Amino acid sequence: MKFENAFELAGGPDEVIAVFENVPVLAGFLPGASVGERKEDGSYPGLLTVSFGPKRLNFKGTLRNTVQREQLAGELDGQASADVRGAKMMVNMRYQLRPAAGGTRVDLVSEAELTGILAEFARTGGVVVTQALLDEFAKNFSAHMQAMRAPGQDGAPDMPRQAPQTLSAFALLLKILKNAFSRRPRPGD
Repeated sequence: MKFENAFELAGGPDEVIAVFENVPVLAGFLPGASVGERKEDGSYPGLLTVSFGPKRLNFKGTLRNTVQREQLAGELDGQASADVRGAKMMVNMRYQLRPAAGGTRVDLVSEAELTGILAEFARTGGVVVTQALLDEFAKNFSAHMQAMRAPGQDGAPDMPRQAPQTLSAFALLLKILKNAFSRRPRPGD
């Protein structure tokens, strides 16, 4: 699956690229995601917890972040698996920053490969769900940049280290449905 997305953030490209360099902060923008301490090889151990009602899937894996500060670009590579019917995922996300009127435009190109039980999900609803996740990531990133620029802030606040929230598949589905119905033309429009 391939996805392209773009969003704008407050702050200049130099401020935004600094946030992209901070993998634990970035992970905090995605519900259910967390990373551990950076390993000697530059990778981070990662965890993504997804709930389907009372059932939870814990995807454990690694994440590698390559930042090209001078080019205002970078790449995140991750892979993870869960102990459920061969559920595995590999994700590559390339980002490019550009100055914009409101601050910085972030262009994302993401490619994901889902196998096992996730393969069917990818074929049926993966694109819609992934777009909702990217929207949530952008919303949380934007809130972070706004907080960073608030009066009295002298630098980027770190996201508090806490247990990662679970990514609720049902809450995500509800958001998708709400967005779909809010975009439908009403009779007489």
